[in-house]
Amino acid sequence: MTYDLELLLSDQPAALERVLQTARYRGFKVRQLQMHQRGSGLQLSMQVSGPQPINILTTQLHKLYDLASLNIEQTLPQTA
Repeated sequence: MTYDLELLLSDQPAALERVLQTARYRGFKVRQLQMHQRGSGLQLSMQVSGPQPINILTTQLHKLYDLASLNIEQTLPQTA
């Protein structure tokens, strides 16, 4: 299953690294990644995929002290 995540992070040196490490530890592959400066924080758009439920990842992401907000959208598979 593929999911689009929108995260707002504090602009700390290792914030992005912690998000990517969490995704990797939970068995998700990062398919797309975009990051922009937004005020005093970082806006991160990330597409991840994995066979397990997304709550396995989001539960851990919510524990990161750099995370200000998180929105999830399930991407529907494309039909031919």
